[in-house]
Parts: sequence; structure tokens; C-alpha cells
Amino acid sequence: MCRSRSEASREGLTDQCKHQRGRGEPRRHTITNGVDYGLLKKMKELEQEKDFLLQGLEMVERARDWYLQQVQVVQEQQRNLGKSPTDYFCEGKSSSLNLRLPKLQEVNRCLGELIAAGKSSAPCPSTHAGPAPAPPGQQAVTMLKEQNRLLTKEVSEKSDRITQLEQEKSALIKQLFEARARGAPESNPMDSTFI
Repeated sequence: MCRSRSEASREGLTDQCKHQRGRGEPRRHTITNGVDYGLLKKMKELEQEKDFLLQGLEMVERARDWYLQQVQVVQEQQRNLGKSPTDYFCEGKSSSLNLRLPKLQEVNRCLGELIAAGKSSAPCPSTHAGPAPAPPGQQAVTMLKEQNRLLTKEVSEKSDRITQLEQEKSALIKQLFEARARGAPESNPMDSTFI
């Protein structure tokens, strides 16, 4: 143990007294009035998590209203289906469904995973659950990137199909000219194909 401060300074033991803390103990970083930096950091993280949860709650409430509105629209369409002759030829509605359906499935999947993760493991107060969730702007960018990737894939598939059809067309034209060349030169004056 260290003796009084005056004795320690006389004997050159001040450094020894200051470093008697055990080797395994982490050094505490404190502000001048004794508040722990780690505690402040944890409080800030918890406040940020609370803000994200409140933001999410607001979005879920708005999403709930939107879902209910869409259910009403679909129910109305079901009731009116077949009453109008244009129902059979209306493709605009189904294409909008094709665009919305993957997004709805993704949102439902993400919400399900979030709820399941919340039920399976309670948050531990001593550890942080992982990186902070992406801000709403970043989520929008991620969603747009995914949509862009899907559209690029679709364009690529359509382009490949167009190339295949053009090759088939060229082969058919070649076969047509070969068949004409083998046939009688002037067999039928009405047989003139425009290509």
C-alpha cells in the first residue's frame, strides 16, 4: 500500500501508487465531474434506438392505414369484377400489381423477420444488438438499387430474347430464299413475298 502523498513523493513512489490498479481492469475515461464516457455513449445509443423505434412506429401506423385502404380497393374490384366488358382487356391494373407485389412481399418478409427476432431474443442491456439501422434515406437508396438491379436483369433477358428472335428470323428468311431458288423460277406470278 502507498503511504501518504508527501512520503510517497519524497521516496519517488508516486508513479507506483498511481498504477496499483489491477492489470485486468479497463481504464475508465471520465469527464472532470466524474461522469463515465462509456455511460454517456450507451445513453446516446439508447436514445438513438428509441428515436428509430418511434420513427418506425409512425411508419407502421401509416403503412397500416395504407394496407387497409388497399384491401378496400381490392375488395371493391372483386365485387365489380365481370360487371364491365372492359375488365377482360384491362392490363394496366395487373402491371401495377406486378410492380407492387415484390415490394409488398419484401416489406412483409422484413417485418416478419424483425418481429421474430424481437420475440426470440430479448435485448441484452450490456451489449449493443449490432450496427445501428440504416437511416431512412439509406433504406430508400438500397430499395432503389435493388429495383434497378431487377429492372436491369429484366432488360437483359428481354434483349437476349430479341437477339434470339432476330436470329430465328434471319434463318427463316434464308430458308425461304433457298426454297424459292430450288423451286420453279416463274411458277406463280402471285407468289411475291415482301420482306
